[in-house]
Amino acid sequence: MNILKKLSLMSLILGSLFLVSCEDDDDDPATSGTLNITLNLSNAEAWPSEGTVFCSLDKTWPPSGAPYKSVVLQSTQVQNGVISLVFEDLDFDTYALLSVSWLDPNDQNPATNQSVWGTHSGSAFENGQFVFYANATPFSFDVNNSELSLVVNATITTN
Repeated sequence: MNILKKLSLMSLILGSLFLVSCEDDDDDPATSGTLNITLNLSNAEAWPSEGTVFCSLDKTWPPSGAPYKSVVLQSTQVQNGVISLVFEDLDFDTYALLSVSWLDPNDQNPATNQSVWGTHSGSAFENGQFVFYANATPFSFDVNNSELSLVVNATITTN
């Protein structure tokens, strides 16, 4: 009986140590960034029946190729004038622009066929000059800043 008590006590102690050692450690450093995106859409009822609407993330601006990350948006995603998105597994890096745009299928000119509806910051014009969002504030992800929320106020236009 004494041996049974000792074995039971030893099993209880070892089991407790095992459970404690398997505790989840929330202090693991982040390895990628997460961007929580809120798109506030004005004129949502004018969503185009043709063409493609994108939400894109670019590391450089003006862009010199495909965006770093881009998703196609659908009118069915709009809820009370808002679309909520999450971009995950983003590189720890600096990003130049988050934008919402429409690709006009009737305009074959690559210099004019993409209409920017809105960006996280910046403007198309500054002091009377066409700057095309080059004045946008860049944002970064790193191990100490791995999650960020941005809002894009966009006006739907198709002309």
